Amino acid sequence: MPTAAGQLLGYQLQLQRALVHLLQSGRGSSVSVEVTGDVAVLLSSGGNIEEEDKSSLNSNPVTDKSTDLWKTFYNWINALNDGSVNTKGTKFVLYSNHEGNKGIVDKLSSAQSLEEINTCVIEVERLFWALEASHSIHSYLSCIMGNKEAFKSIIQSFEFIVGSKTGSVEIKQILSDMILVSQYHVDYVHDELVGWITNFVMTKIACRELAVIPWEEYHDRFLVLFERVRARELIDFTKEYAAEHEEVREQFKAYPRYLEQLQIIDIESHEQVSAVSDFLRRKINTDKWIESELIDEASALEFEEGLRSYWNSSLKRLSITEKSLKPEERGQLLYYDCKERQATIGSQPVLSHFVRGTYHNLANDNELGWHESWDDLLEDSK
Repeated sequence: MPTAAGQLLGYQLQLQRALVHLLQSGRGSSVSVEVTGDVAVLLSSGGNIEEEDKSSLNSNPVTDKSTDLWKTFYNWINALNDGSVNTKGTKFVLYSNHEGNKGIVDKLSSAQSLEEINTCVIEVERLFWALEASHSIHSYLSCIMGNKEAFKSIIQSFEFIVGSKTGSVEIKQILSDMILVSQYHVDYVHDELVGWITNFVMTKIACRELAVIPWEEYHDRFLVLFERVRARELIDFTKEYAAEHEEVREQFKAYPRYLEQLQIIDIESHEQVSAVSDFLRRKINTDKWIESELIDEASALEFEEGLRSYWNSSLKRLSITEKSLKPEERGQLLYYDCKERQATIGSQPVLSHFVRGTYHNLANDNELGWHESWDDLLEDSK
């Protein structure tokens, strides 16, 4: 009996397979999910692909006596008989996310000549006659054996594919071949496209519309992502940390220097949470960008020097223009001014939270401060 986790895997696998077909088809084509089958492709050339996707959490889902295997052929034969599918120009695909021992399905997939096809039919017939009538696949095989010519026509255009457990490996390989960039960008494009197709299909289903995805819709989204990658855009590999996140709590427990710097200029607690999030995100993105060769260490150091220079200029300006304010208030103005700083690494604009996170990192390393007497005050607090 399928579990909720297994059903979720199965549906997600369909979306991954739909994305594979979008990546491999062309203008004028369309891919559907749960319309004529699990996944179907209408090619601009006039051909069709009818695909059924079978998944399992830990074993081969299409053994010789599996319901998934024979129900698939049973459904295809019924589709031929009612006219919803035509064998002419149609390719029938069965996809499995787990490999198993070679069986009848492999022979059906490799059969090319009429003799090989007839041999397969005989083997299926033997399996049928050896079964008890109460067996779960008996009724499916009974239908198949009663429609041998339709069965043979399907075998002629049948392919069995064993893929990865979630279907992601195939997508990432296609993307690697298409865009020829680092693995980090491939992962980014993969995740973005999977999110996009999931939202597209779910929206269609929620609106009680057929989940048909025109190739042009996918291509518009892909071009946006491709342009980002081609421009070597500094992609954000992080998400904002919430106050209850374990790493945020650890930062407040340790209360490092950059938080002390905020405390002495009376920055409120909720803003300190944002500061922790920016501090943590900066580290992750810096490591990822350097590792994926989007930036080098020299560029990162030059970026930090630019921020230090801006901080120093702002500090001097405020000491002249805001003499009437308390030191803590001048510190707040300095902090908020630097927080809003727009900056680039090389010719690439960086994310605003990265600028803020870098300032916090510099403050943590005692390279700058917000209160004009920050160094003495923090030394006294020790």
